[in-house]
Amino acid sequence: MSVDARALDALRRAVLDGGVAVVPTDTVYGLAAAVDVPAGVTGLYALKGRPRSQPCQVLLYSPRLLEDALDGLPAAVMAAAAALLPGPATCLVPDIEGRYVAAAGAEPGSVGLRAPTMPAAFAAFDVPLIATSANHPGGADPRRVAEVPSDLRGGAACVLDLGELPGIASAVVDLRPVARGGSARLVRPGPDPAFVEAVLGAVGCTLAP
Repeated sequence: MSVDARALDALRRAVLDGGVAVVPTDTVYGLAAAVDVPAGVTGLYALKGRPRSQPCQVLLYSPRLLEDALDGLPAAVMAAAAALLPGPATCLVPDIEGRYVAAAGAEPGSVGLRAPTMPAAFAAFDVPLIATSANHPGGADPRRVAEVPSDLRGGAACVLDLGELPGIASAVVDLRPVARGGSARLVRPGPDPAFVEAVLGAVGCTLAP
């Protein structure tokens, strides 16, 4: 199943109008809203039933958005994040300028950056999104749109269906200690933890045991 420019335009309109969307990544389906539209952020937390104290990730489809997000990070953190992204990883990095405070929950000063490997059409999608998995707290991660709970699909202003996804949630890699000369920490293993370790090792970044 493919996604064309019209579908992405519909997604852009929906989130810029303050709506919540069901969106694909390279791992599982997520709920997303425009990170810079307060009504959308509020709507996402309400639809998910997620406490505002819990952070969400920032989902970046466009290579330009990823480049902007990495700009200004400490050099070692930037190198590690750039090695993992785009890809099936969420990188916890310092949010030095507070650009993504809407996604920080009770942890201002940090952000989880997610830049999935997607079909080429997604490169033109230039709206940074706040995102979380499209399930109820504790529920299974959906690999198909049909596996997204019906109340979440019903509450979404837009549903983008890319067919069946791999179904294993992204790795979560804490790169914040790297800024202080420490080792990265694998918070969640994701689809291939050995690959994460190898990629980080290639840029001189170690994983804590």
